[in-house]
Amino acid sequence: MIKLSLKNATKIINGNLIGADKIFDGVSTDSRNIAKDQLFFALKGLNFNGNKFSQEALSKQAAACVIDEKKFHTTGNILVNDVSVALGKLASAWKEILNTKVIAITGSNGKTSLKEIVANCLSIDSNILSTEGNYNNHIGLPLMLLKLNKEHEYAVLEMGANRPNEIEYLASLTNPYIAIINNAGPAHLEGFMSLDGVAEAKGEILQGDIPPTYAILNHDDRYFGLWSEMAVRSKIISFGLNSKATIYAKDLQLSDNYSTFKLVFPETTLDITLPILGKHNIMNAIAGAAILYALKKPMVLIKNGLETTQTIPGRLQLMKGLYGHCIIDDTYNANPTSTIAAIELLGRMDKINCLVFGDMKELGNQSRLMHESIGRTAKDEGIDMLVATGEMTKYTVSEFGTGGHWFESSEELLCHLHELIRVTSDMNILVKGSRSMQMERVINEITRQ
Repeated sequence: MIKLSLKNATKIINGNLIGADKIFDGVSTDSRNIAKDQLFFALKGLNFNGNKFSQEALSKQAAACVIDEKKFHTTGNILVNDVSVALGKLASAWKEILNTKVIAITGSNGKTSLKEIVANCLSIDSNILSTEGNYNNHIGLPLMLLKLNKEHEYAVLEMGANRPNEIEYLASLTNPYIAIINNAGPAHLEGFMSLDGVAEAKGEILQGDIPPTYAILNHDDRYFGLWSEMAVRSKIISFGLNSKATIYAKDLQLSDNYSTFKLVFPETTLDITLPILGKHNIMNAIAGAAILYALKKPMVLIKNGLETTQTIPGRLQLMKGLYGHCIIDDTYNANPTSTIAAIELLGRMDKINCLVFGDMKELGNQSRLMHESIGRTAKDEGIDMLVATGEMTKYTVSEFGTGGHWFESSEELLCHLHELIRVTSDMNILVKGSRSMQMERVINEITRQ
């Protein structure tokens, strides 16, 4: 947790302080729950203006408030040009003061799963900080950096983006020791316009003024060549299922509850039993192993860390349904790549297989085509039933054909699903959709969570 004087902070963020110097021991962006002696950052949004709450924060004994509107510049405030930029400057400076090694993770899919794998492995012998929740943007990442303390040896941080130059900015704040690009896929196409645009944006993590010491790159991804060119100032370690990668997996065996594979390093091979589902999570495990290899962690730690990784709630989480059915909760989010991975997993399972599906968002003018492709994929993978809601999933149902049912509302879908699970035994149900579709409501209803 950051602990600095207001005078030093003012200098770092190029501000103007009115009032006495004092020590602050944390930051907050919410005046409603700010604690005594915290520094309040008065952020702005489309529907709010934090400047208006600076006096409220001071009344709750905030150490000071960082504002960017002159009319609020009174005693106890630090005036800056832009509060958001000031937050980033302070976070970056704090990280440099502590000299914590940052492991920066970006990619279209699997960032959170990979972060959890790496954090679990590193925590065996190290004190770490890792991204909480969705704190992976221009506000969330600085707030994570400001939670660092001198005991933290590593910070494992996700970097997300909706538009070009956002990852470049996040990388500039952290100067990562290791930067990894997990993959590039059709996500946030509204902001990037094309898959090429997505790939180039992910590559921004490699091109800061201070390049990462190590660039960990997905050898199996079509953009591996592009990223390798962008990482010429770093030591490249590649990962994948291709034996040409620095670290790769072979002899994959997937079951309904776990996966086994051989993890091949330049010097040795490990037999791994991974307690999380899906081929894509094997890729995440290989990526995590590559990071640990770059950090020169012992093989026994890598094996132990991978084999003790736990399933993340809402990420292919196995649950028991109301009538004993197997429920697969994959509601954390959805894009075409993650949806196909989940469908492939469902297709390998015995019994009757049902996909409960909500819209995938932020796909731009490719949305209809991609929703249609999900319907075809589900049919090709042998999925027996498709139950869907959302504006775009009607195209998924159309392509799926017989066994597909579309509902205008989640309430109608739930009524149908309740009747279905009541009369159908021996069924596996996968629930998937973007966050805004709130598909976790379906999970709660059919598991009584």
